[in-house]
Amino acid sequence: MTKLLDARTSQNASFADSISIPLAANTSAVIGSIGLNVTGAGDLIRVILNGIATVSLPTEIPPGEVVLLSVVRGIAPDETVVGNEAIPLTPLDSGIQILNITISDYNVPYPPSNELVYSLVLFSTIGCVRVGPESFNAVAYSD
Repeated sequence: MTKLLDARTSQNASFADSISIPLAANTSAVIGSIGLNVTGAGDLIRVILNGIATVSLPTEIPPGEVVLLSVVRGIAPDETVVGNEAIPLTPLDSGIQILNITISDYNVPYPPSNELVYSLVLFSTIGCVRVGPESFNAVAYSD
């Protein structure tokens, strides 16, 4: 029988236009982190994760630029990537861009600390501004 282990939310910006945080070109920013308590998990742990980030892009975008929203297992941008959502940009994509990701992490190794940590990471090859909303959710289950 499936067992709910934990559910968490990291809420950085609840509404559109509620923040104005520059993101320099070719840099990553952790915009949400979640620690899930998996004490008492069975043999199989699975986690369902979803997140949203919104950026304001400059009015002129050269070809080949991209904005990337990733989920990593850990707290640093360079940790194990669980999944990502990339938006290749065109010169017509200026203004507000909303990135959404929904991903599952299946058969997750049991952590010695009893806590699974995930982070939501935003990356852009072009300078932009984080404007919100920014939210990250995770639910852990086991059998």
